[in-house]
Amino acid sequence: MSGPATVLFDLDGVLTSRDTFATLVSRRLTRAPWRLALALPALPLMALTGYRPQWRGPVSRYLVRVALLGSDLDGARDEARRLGREFARTPRWLRAAGLDAARDHLAAGDDVVVLTATEHTLARTLLDEVGLGRARLLASALTRAPGGVRMHPHNYGARKLDALRAAGAPRPWTVMYTDSWADRPTLAEVEQVVLVAPAPRLLERARKAWPGKVRAIG
Repeated sequence: MSGPATVLFDLDGVLTSRDTFATLVSRRLTRAPWRLALALPALPLMALTGYRPQWRGPVSRYLVRVALLGSDLDGARDEARRLGREFARTPRWLRAAGLDAARDHLAAGDDVVVLTATEHTLARTLLDEVGLGRARLLASALTRAPGGVRMHPHNYGARKLDALRAAGAPRPWTVMYTDSWADRPTLAEVEQVVLVAPAPRLLERARKAWPGKVRAIG
């Protein structure tokens, strides 16, 4: 008898309609002009890296580093925890189609694994608050750094696949729900791809890369 299906979910854009940790970063940058000044050179690059995860990862980590300058680790995690609760209690920040799919898989007894680049404390708080506490979580982490806090490891792009393998998630990996081309290393390994509220360009690219195994919801 086969065991439960292993079902993978991205978080940002799939369970939420806006980027979770980017919200924390942008708030911290706008509250401190000196941090914003340090971040300004990197901001235009973010707009150019949507389909270039090898560039987007380093830019994102730089912005996190700048935003958390002067922070301590416990304080940063507390801030992330508060934001996780805020997301869970703000319906317009959540994506119903993704949340409903995750709840349905849990109800069916599937092994639901949330693979996300956002920070672990923020993601765990959010999942617990929206009724997805039984989902496993593989996320990025914060660690102490000179002058503040940095993100390490950063569970983004191909590192999601590495994290999934290291966690020993049983195969086959049945399906992954995502809205990001950066997840393509993992998408290549699953039996089915579900794109949540995808941009037309992403849907076209995915269908060309994996004919017959891509569908869209939301």
